Amino acid sequence: MGTSGIRNSLSGLRRSVAGVVVAATVAAGLVATAPAAQAAELLSCVGSGANTYQPGVTAQIRPVTITSRADYGPCLSTGTPAITSGGYRIVVTGLISCLAGSVSIMVTITWNTGETTTVAAAGVVVLRPANETVVVYQGRVTAGRFEGAAVVMNAVVLNTTPQQCLTPEGVTSSSGPADITITQLV
Repeated sequence: MGTSGIRNSLSGLRRSVAGVVVAATVAAGLVATAPAAQAAELLSCVGSGANTYQPGVTAQIRPVTITSRADYGPCLSTGTPAITSGGYRIVVTGLISCLAGSVSIMVTITWNTGETTTVAAAGVVVLRPANETVVVYQGRVTAGRFEGAAVVMNAVVLNTTPQQCLTPEGVTSSSGPADITITQLV
């Protein structure tokens, strides 16, 4: 038998042994099955928000107390169709200016069902053209409905008086669209 004949015989032997091992494993019930894919429960809401600032927001970054509210609705959900709206009110302090900043929040959203969701998130100011400032919050639900879920909240702050950034008083209020997305593995 030549070299190629030996290789062919060994290859056939390997296939036979592999087939026997697979058959024995299946017969013994030892085959591991992949876990079922976990579906993501998603709640997505649009709405609006409004803020007041004390002291006013200027071109210089400084600590500012922000009184903020968001009203969400309508909401769409793949797993919680009863939730159609919600909102929160909060007072926080952040280091912000008209051009940059960051703020950490802990908010409790009350839904139309009476359920609550407490979110801990960090927000970063992202500047956009046309006097839009978008604050993007990313965090987790720490308590209540959707506990453990990931959260992304966006607030578009429309500054209708950008020249106020250059005054000592600064911008004292703003409002604009807001949205929230909650994703939870179930």
